[in-house]
Amino acid sequence: MTDDGPLRLRPGGDLSLDPDLHAPAAARRLVRELLAGAGHDAWIDAAELAVSELVTNAVLHAQTAIEVSVAVSPQDVRVEVRDYSPTGPRQRSYGAQATTGRGMGMVAAMTDRCGVIQLDDGKVAWFTLTGAAAEPTLEEVLAAFEEEQWEVTPSTPSNRPAVDPPPPTGRVVLEGVPPTLWMAAQEHHDAILRELRLYSASHPETTFDFAGAEVARTAVLDLVAVEAQEAPRGTGRRVTLPEGHPSPLREVRAPVDITLQVLPGAAASSAALQDVLDAGEQLAADGSLLAFPGQPEIVAVRDWVCEQVQSQLRGVPPRPWAGSAHTRFEVDAEAVRSSAEIATIIEHVRSSPRGVVASDARNRILAVSAGLAASLGWDVDDLVGRRIVTLIPPSLREAHIAGFSRHLSTGRAHVLGVPLELPVLHASGHELPCDFLIEQVGAGAGQSLYLAWIDPRDPGERGELPKDVADAGPRR
Repeated sequence: MTDDGPLRLRPGGDLSLDPDLHAPAAARRLVRELLAGAGHDAWIDAAELAVSELVTNAVLHAQTAIEVSVAVSPQDVRVEVRDYSPTGPRQRSYGAQATTGRGMGMVAAMTDRCGVIQLDDGKVAWFTLTGAAAEPTLEEVLAAFEEEQWEVTPSTPSNRPAVDPPPPTGRVVLEGVPPTLWMAAQEHHDAILRELRLYSASHPETTFDFAGAEVARTAVLDLVAVEAQEAPRGTGRRVTLPEGHPSPLREVRAPVDITLQVLPGAAASSAALQDVLDAGEQLAADGSLLAFPGQPEIVAVRDWVCEQVQSQLRGVPPRPWAGSAHTRFEVDAEAVRSSAEIATIIEHVRSSPRGVVASDARNRILAVSAGLAASLGWDVDDLVGRRIVTLIPPSLREAHIAGFSRHLSTGRAHVLGVPLELPVLHASGHELPCDFLIEQVGAGAGQSLYLAWIDPRDPGERGELPKDVADAGPRR
């Protein structure tokens, strides 16, 4: 169905839609025609935007039949979008430049009232516009993104008895969940799922278990995020980036333990989520999605949560998150995509008399100047091919991965072009205070490289290296 196709109207003027990517256009057309016919042209733009968001949410997340109802009066218009998934919208706490998780905040900003009515077999998302409606300011839109401004009303249709939700059938304990890393991971996974649904709409030969993945996303991943945000901060120390560092992730929450009460089918749905996200990551790596593939730590923390659900429901004891500061994240076996531009940049870095390292969007080190490698205790050939986290002290890796993942998702970066002072990890494990300047450079065909100009502070400022470190020589 397109904007020019016939509307499938139900008795009373309601619109029935299939959960596909043509549904939002049909809903917009219905709203536009009814408001124009009633002489309420001033409401058309806001109503079209809001109904498009609600129907898109139903298509992407409910994946059930959709019904749209529009009631127009001289004083107001009320639009309702009905689906048959019991899972309601959840407030997201993503960064200001996040590319997902903004829908209900936008509806709240563009309408006078909005809300969700929970039914025993689904829900109704609704909004109203009145004669007093005015276009919101930018500040009001941004504020709505951060505040939960919709009403959630439990309700049961009068013609059928209420049905209690199935009781939890399993208990899963997640030990050492990293809150900062997990929120970045969830934002990335939401973006991959959205892109994959769009991809599948234009590739009907592909089959993905989106229904199973959506169950796990809302019943496991979202719950972990909520619990991680609300859990006590614990007694563990917070890792803080140096004073004046421009990153919004200066503070890294201490790990928290989370207990989930999961519903029947949680093991199967979490496995389906892994399969769907793995397919999405591969398509992202192939350049078939707009989203970048996830950093290895992002994928690993997701796999850990899903595998803990599956294994613990089989009776296996909990296995704590091993952390991001693991040697397995220091290497990347994927082949590096090369180009003439990349080759030229690599050659300049290799021959540079200054301390500089070049890395790509997977955080892989493509080149390093000989002087910098030597000052960090590495042989050039052994450092090239590793990931940049090899040079980042373990206490700062989670903040780096979370920040870099959000940069890839949003295009925004708080540290590019800003002089910084940060420690760099010597091959021996010793931390060296260094002056930093990071810049992003184009490398052809939509690719980017990152150049980190690194100048270790002189021995008088940081103290001489221990003799056993100085005698160790380059790491090979």
